[in-house]
Amino acid sequence: MKAGRFQGLRTLFGRRDFAKLCIAQVFGGMGEFLATLALIGFVYDRTHSAFLSGVVLASRILPAALIGSVLSAFVDRFDRRKVLIFCTFGRATIYGILPLVGGVAPVLALAFLAEVGTLAYMAARDATLPRLVPEESLPTANALSLITAFGSMPLGWVAYTALTFITSKLGHPGQAIPFIAAAVMLYTATFLIGKIASAAGVAATPEPAHGQSPRLAKGALRAVLVADPVLKKVVIGGAIMACCGGSLVTLGISYVRGTLHASNAAYGGLMVAFCFGAMTGVIALQRARKHMTHVFHLGGGTMGVILIAMAVFPSTVAAFFMAYLFGSAVVAAMLGLITILQERVHDAVRGRMFTLAHSSLRVGAVAVGLLAAWGAKMLGSGHVVWTMDGTQVVFCATGVTLFVAAAWLLGGRVRPAVAAAA
Repeated sequence: MKAGRFQGLRTLFGRRDFAKLCIAQVFGGMGEFLATLALIGFVYDRTHSAFLSGVVLASRILPAALIGSVLSAFVDRFDRRKVLIFCTFGRATIYGILPLVGGVAPVLALAFLAEVGTLAYMAARDATLPRLVPEESLPTANALSLITAFGSMPLGWVAYTALTFITSKLGHPGQAIPFIAAAVMLYTATFLIGKIASAAGVAATPEPAHGQSPRLAKGALRAVLVADPVLKKVVIGGAIMACCGGSLVTLGISYVRGTLHASNAAYGGLMVAFCFGAMTGVIALQRARKHMTHVFHLGGGTMGVILIAMAVFPSTVAAFFMAYLFGSAVVAAMLGLITILQERVHDAVRGRMFTLAHSSLRVGAVAVGLLAAWGAKMLGSGHVVWTMDGTQVVFCATGVTLFVAAAWLLGGRVRPAVAAAA
């Protein structure tokens, strides 16, 4: 039983190109998060404004909203490995020159360009993954890709903390050394990506099947979605999950400090519990890698139930358990979404699909998250409904929405994928 359970992991570890991608993502993820923290600190050092420091994060969402459709064509039109190399090398160069830039406006402009590279990289990575591993190993490969990408963020935080501490002790405070370290990490990732031979090549062009319209064969995304109702439901469901999950991003600290009356340290502990839950979810899902649609539904529904439970039963001890489960549920939903898109969307339009997916999820999560924060503030911190404050009411509403979406909109009989990768 155990041998079969981890067969997918052993298969992937034997794929040298996939291993190189995972190592590259560890370096790239560390560098990216290190650079993000350095950007916030850099702007604050120049302006002493918490508001402008927060604008740095907002500027990293703008590319998704403004040029997501343009980037989608870019990812599919050029050699995928070159896209990965160009985006990673470009971000490294931007972070390397940021310490030399004067003024906040140029810094924000360069941060915008770096996020453009990040968005294109993520889409090209997800679209290329089916070239690196066997189809039956895609769920496991996606899970490991998520772990290496997001799991490297705490390492980036540790590196930033250590570097700023050392430079301060040496009498040279500032963000120059963290920026240079981030650039070195991303240059290392660029070198490793350049060694991934199987990622090379432009998107394959599908031949029209019997009875298939030329418009669909050419890869119009709207035609792809119309031709595959299951894919359409999954895309809509993914957008709903991202939007509802955005409420937890913006209201997480408010829930910990205002509702639970806990400390910032408790909030950090909940984030650690979330990460452990995500890693546990990756291991547990090895048995379900052939049923990704059901995994997707279960992940979304579980996210909804957890949000409802957090609203109705506020407790610091229970919150750690909920954060752990939420991490597993988020991994299940993301893993299911990415794998379904890879399996049901042809290589010719897979890059465009992932670019628009990442763009829509980011914009939706931020927009609804900000709306949720505004709604919770308007409702207030007192007992609004029953014994729940404004944050709890918002969590309950988003949880119900997620659960209903998973149970109804995302349900239905799953047909075999007909637009699989060439």
